[in-house]
Order: sequence, then structure tokens, then C-alpha cells
Amino acid sequence: MTPAGSTGPTGPQGPFGAQGIQGPTGSSGPTGPTGSSGPTGPTGPRGENGTRSAIETCSIGSINAVISFNQGGGNNQAVGALVFECGVDRTVSQMAAYVTQRGGGSGSFQMAILRPTSTFQATVIAATQTVTSINAGLVVLPLTAATVLSANSIYYLAVYNQVNGSNIGGITAGINTADAPPINFRSQNLSGFTIGQSLSTSDTLRLTPWLSTC
Repeated sequence: MTPAGSTGPTGPQGPFGAQGIQGPTGSSGPTGPTGSSGPTGPTGPRGENGTRSAIETCSIGSINAVISFNQGGGNNQAVGALVFECGVDRTVSQMAAYVTQRGGGSGSFQMAILRPTSTFQATVIAATQTVTSINAGLVVLPLTAATVLSANSIYYLAVYNQVNGSNIGGITAGINTADAPPINFRSQNLSGFTIGQSLSTSDTLRLTPWLSTC
């Protein structure tokens, strides 16, 4: 037998054939564990203050009585009623009354905030300027200085109305008290309110004027 000759050199590689079709996607593997939480970001800026609400001696919608400038035959008198400031310290800068009859004459009209200092005594801590005429309806006057009312404390809102023939709105309310400040009061023979002035609150009318501060 004749022996095989030597192997010749490898010829050039032929062209690649066309790619076959892609097989179907396999099923998803299990979800990995949740990573640890990142650090808390910085606190955002403070939002705007909410709308300031009013403090009232009673609801303006409950007015059922009028209080004249000389109610009960009083002379140069102021009348007032208790309010309660709840929750937080609050700064107030104006007061309001509801005039049902403006009257035909002139006279002094002023409002104030008082703090009870004993069972039948209270001190003026804020007051509006005095005006000599009033219009019917809502009368709003600024306090001579903004005043802070302390949280969880009681105060009197009071009005000195000597406009001849005028009436302000209020409600029939009040009870006799022995050991606590009266719900409402009348104080006579005044010339108006001054800061630091001490008034007696022992004389009651059983009438609460609608007064508000905010």
C-alpha cells in the first residue's frame, strides 16, 4: 500500500451562516432582599402661619339683646365679659364691637382688654384709642400696642361707650359668683381706659356685650 501523503495547508475560512432565531426568555429569578434605608434628608423650611382666629365674648350670631350707653341707669360706665385663651400664647392687635344703634349724639367710645387680678378686680393691659362717633354695624379699632395673651388664661374684653343714644349688641348671660371672677361686669364713673388701671368687677348686669379681639 502506498503511504498517505502529508496534509496540505488549511484553506481560508468560509463566510458565517445567518444567525438563528432567538430562543424564549427564561423565567425571572427571585427578588433580592431590600437594601438598608438611606440617611434622613434635612428639614424643609417652615411653612406660613395659619389664619388668625378671633377671641369672642360670645358668638356674634347669638346676639339677642341690646346694651345701651347708660344700661341700667349707669353713669359713665364700661361693660365687659370673660373670654378664655386656649392652647398657645397669642398676640392680638385689634378689637371689635357690634353697634346696633349708633345714637344721635357725641361721646367717647373705647375698648380694652383686662386681666382679672382677684375675684372682683381686674387690670387694664391693653386699650384702643378713644373715638367720639361710631357707625352702625361692626366697629373695629386697633389696640395702641399689640398685646400677648397667655395660653390657658382668662381675660375680660370691655367697652366704654358714652355715645349718647347708642346701643351695642350682646346676649343675656351671667350667673352669681362667690369665689371666681364674674362672667360679666359693669364699672361706673369712668373717663375711659388707661393701661395699668384697676377696675372693680363686682357690679354685674347679666348682659354680655359681643366683643372680639384678634
